Formats: sequence, structure tokens, C-alpha cells
Amino acid sequence: MPIDLNHYRPLLMGLMDGELTHEEAANVNGALVRSSELREEYERLCQTGNHLQPMSFLEPGDEVTRKLWKSPHHHFARVGGLWLVLLGYVGLIGYTIVEMLSADGLAFPNLCFIGILIGTAILLLSFIQERIAKHAVDPYKDIQR
Repeated sequence: MPIDLNHYRPLLMGLMDGELTHEEAANVNGALVRSSELREEYERLCQTGNHLQPMSFLEPGDEVTRKLWKSPHHHFARVGGLWLVLLGYVGLIGYTIVEMLSADGLAFPNLCFIGILIGTAILLLSFIQERIAKHAVDPYKDIQR
């Protein structure tokens, strides 16, 4: 009976990593004994895994991330980006209000803008309210990270 390679291919990595149950591992090992093509693919995966194993991916420690977060460049970038977004938003609001006042009647774009403005205000107020409510009951608010 021919072996369904598509069924066993996804299980090869699990076998290499020891993530399969005993039943699944026995089933895959039996398929490896019966199929030379599946066995060759498993050996290629093992060789690739052996090449990747010596590599290590170091993540910066807490001290490094704290220094980066407090660096003047990072602070300037955050504050500058925030100001650009806020000034652009305020400018767009101002321009739209001037255009709305100079137009005759309420056109569809004006109504859409009013909806966006009201929706933004509602989201902002609900976000602030939620943050205040969570801060009041946060058991970890006094812990410095």
C-alpha cells in the first residue's frame, strides 16, 4: 500500500522536535521505514535543523530596552510623530470647518465629517473613561517595571 506523503510531511517537524504523541511518533516512524522518499525528506530536514541549531537569537535585556526607551532620539521621535499627527488632524478639522461654514447647506461630505468628528470624540472619551476605571482597580499600579 503506497504511503500518503502529504499526510506525513507536516508531522516530520513534530517528530524532530519531540512534539508528537507516542502513537503519532510510532506511526510516522513506520512510514519512514516503508518510504525512502519520506526518509530522504526527513534526513534533509534533520541536516537543516543541525545547521540552524548553533545559531542563537539574542534579545536585548531589560536594561538595554530601558536605555533605548529613555534615549533622547527615541523620545524626540515619539514626541515629534505625535505632534505631527495632532497638528495634521487639527489642521484638517479647521479646514473642513471653514469649508463647511462657507458652503450653502449641509452637503454629504460635511455630514460625513461631522460623523467622523463625533465618532472620534466618543471613542476618545470612552478610552479615557476605561483607562481611569482600570487604573483605579489595577493591583500592579504601584509596581515599577
